[in-house]
Amino acid sequence: MIPLLQRLRQRKLFQWALAYLAGAWVLFQGIEVMAEPWALSPGLQRTIHLLVAVGFVITLVLAWYHGEKGRQRVSGAELLIIALLLAVGALLIRMYRPTTVAAPETRQAEPARQPAGGAVRSLAVLPLANLMGDPEQAYFVDGLHDVLIGELAGISELTVISRTSVVRYRDTDRPLGEIASELGVDALVEGSVFRAGDSVRVTVQLVRGAPEEHLWQDRYEGRLSEAFGLQARVAEAIAREIRLALSPREAERLARRTEVDPAAQEAYLRGRALWRTRAPTAFASALAYMEEAVATDSTFALAWSGLADVYALGRLYGGLDLSADEAHRRAGDCARRALALDPDLAEAHAALAGSYLWGVWDTEAAERELRRALELNPNLAQAYNWLGDVRHAQGRAEDAVESFRRARDLDPFSPLMNRDYARALRYLGRCGEAMAAARIAIELDPGHSMAYEAYRHCYLAAGRLDEAAEAAIRYAASYGGMGPGEGLRAAYDSAGWPGLVEAEIAMFLSASYYYMAATRYAESGRVDEAFDALFAAVEARDGSIGVLKIDPDLAILHSDPRWDELIRRAGF
Repeated sequence: MIPLLQRLRQRKLFQWALAYLAGAWVLFQGIEVMAEPWALSPGLQRTIHLLVAVGFVITLVLAWYHGEKGRQRVSGAELLIIALLLAVGALLIRMYRPTTVAAPETRQAEPARQPAGGAVRSLAVLPLANLMGDPEQAYFVDGLHDVLIGELAGISELTVISRTSVVRYRDTDRPLGEIASELGVDALVEGSVFRAGDSVRVTVQLVRGAPEEHLWQDRYEGRLSEAFGLQARVAEAIAREIRLALSPREAERLARRTEVDPAAQEAYLRGRALWRTRAPTAFASALAYMEEAVATDSTFALAWSGLADVYALGRLYGGLDLSADEAHRRAGDCARRALALDPDLAEAHAALAGSYLWGVWDTEAAERELRRALELNPNLAQAYNWLGDVRHAQGRAEDAVESFRRARDLDPFSPLMNRDYARALRYLGRCGEAMAAARIAIELDPGHSMAYEAYRHCYLAAGRLDEAAEAAIRYAASYGGMGPGEGLRAAYDSAGWPGLVEAEIAMFLSASYYYMAATRYAESGRVDEAFDALFAAVEARDGSIGVLKIDPDLAILHSDPRWDELIRRAGF
């Protein structure tokens, strides 16, 4: 042992080691000081640390061979050892590079290195703060919020709450831990947006819900044309911070740094803000903005997908003066254009599915596109919701409930998701659960009409006619184009339940809601009138006919020979 120590002293190994460690300490202190102003990512810092560690071993090798004066030639053994050390260093850097990518078949077997407090596998992105001091820029901030949610939602190992359920927390001063508990997530992302001229800055931080703990924060800056790309960088950094194993496809998607023409981006964000309101009067303006976006930048896939959404829902909400066939044809064409530009755009696959479902009732094609959308974005609540509609059309009522439940879980504070879940439960006769879901939808939006429809049928099944009548009246009052509902109240007061049903039929026919009129005819045992109304609904491409096979209100019609012809004409 003593001769070895003497040789170490003779070769000045200790001096070399101490000198190297002192230099490394100075380097690490400099990184710590400059990390924030230079925006050094955690991955880059980790790479530097690994290089310094490998360099320390190489330094010891050099000291052993060159610590004594007189031995200055590099031997073959020395070169071999250094080469091996460099190979080990390269392997370490590859293993711990900024984005850890695992092959699909090994992702589950690879243990994740988690920060203290447990794994973060679900999160919600709170509305981003507008630091411009200009309310007119809200559409821009909300648009980037949407994009950030979409980028994170595309990570298969992460559950991300939909936008509808987080906007209620805008400008709230509630504790973050309380919000995370209410949304049922492990962590929250909050941040801000500042835009000045041709530059944009996004600042974000990640906070654990329970125990409340600040995990990470960073700032991203770029040109206005890079605003969407900044959100991908944020999502990539969050995935890295919480040690998610990204699939090769996910890593490639987040690594893309595509730029968008600023004018096209502006038009798209304004159009999407109007589309989001679902107000019939907003769709024409939304259409104009989306058309401007694709005219300005014909390679902007997200804008083509947005244009498809405007055509599909604009017709459904009565905001566009187009026939159902024309609206869905245009929606399909725009969705295909988006997919030609970006085959991995989940929203475009979902939009194409909508055109298949409501345009031509091709449930197989619609299901194929929705499943592809969910492969690309497993957190796309709208895709699960529409998959429920597909399963209803296929007569798979039990499977539909699961799809609607998943959509509701991803968007728990959406009146629409709760309403559709209630509707699916009602079709199965599970009225207790249906009314609970409908109650939540109504609490979130007292004017949400279809939730009252679930109440009506469940109260009627229980023989509680007064309450069923009140639900029918509130449904009519909240559904656009059918008046205040006072006519139904008067009909019920004067002629009881049969009188109310007659008034409902007249109301639905006057608004061309043929399917709804058919359910009331069937409820009254008027089979011929029910079939007439259903054939009219098929002819008009009434979106409600998607529940034809599973609607218990129509059970009285199933034994009639006309039923098979109806299903054939409907096309599913």
